[in-house]
Amino acid sequence: MKRNRLGKSKVATATVMTAAAAVTTAALLSAGVARAAADDVASLYGPQPPANASYLRVLNASSQAVHVALAGSEAPQTLAPGAVTRFSVLTQGTPARVTVDGKGVEDAAGSGNATANTTARAGDAVTVALRHDVKGWHATRIVGRYERVDGLKATLRAFNFAPGCSAKIGVDGNGPTVFAQVAAGAQDTRAINPVSAKLVGQCGAVASAALPLPALAAGDSYSLFVTGDAAKPVLSGTRDALAWPPAAN
Repeated sequence: MKRNRLGKSKVATATVMTAAAAVTTAALLSAGVARAAADDVASLYGPQPPANASYLRVLNASSQAVHVALAGSEAPQTLAPGAVTRFSVLTQGTPARVTVDGKGVEDAAGSGNATANTTARAGDAVTVALRHDVKGWHATRIVGRYERVDGLKATLRAFNFAPGCSAKIGVDGNGPTVFAQVAAGAQDTRAINPVSAKLVGQCGAVASAALPLPALAAGDSYSLFVTGDAAKPVLSGTRDALAWPPAAN
């Protein structure tokens, strides 16, 4: 009888140990799955800027290269004609300042420095277009919001820097209209299903050369820029990208 009791005790102990091991294993697996999920999220979205940040980028709308320096996280660089910087991330209270060859630039109306000591609100995205004439460099600012319209679709943003032009953007070859009317100095945003298309910008009856859209996936964001003027509009574009995290010094 004692042997039987001892045998039963051993079986019970083994059962308890097996159950404990199973619980431990399950806990370890659960922790591993959680860590893997967190790693997947970090890999998908990457490090995120502060929630109260604002954003600043520069478009070279001139026909010559220009060296620019932006406040925030983006590095100083030389922009080729038509090139665009990434969005520089500005911490709260940082002025949205741009310098060209170490100097501030006047706005297009000649009313002073267009980018000095101007502080954007949290979530604002400032795009500064640079032009050059016999009097030097001039800047035009358009301020929007840095947000995606629909995470299940691609986001298109349209910016009209062409003076005297109420811009229309549509699919080349008399295709569907994408943006019916974007006033000069304004922007518009919409969500689209990811498609392959060539777009044209129009000022009245005058159309730009066609711009092929790159392959866009759900969640991607792409900006279109109408530059030039009403007599000769130019349509260009770039993928929206953040200069984040900041480069190590």
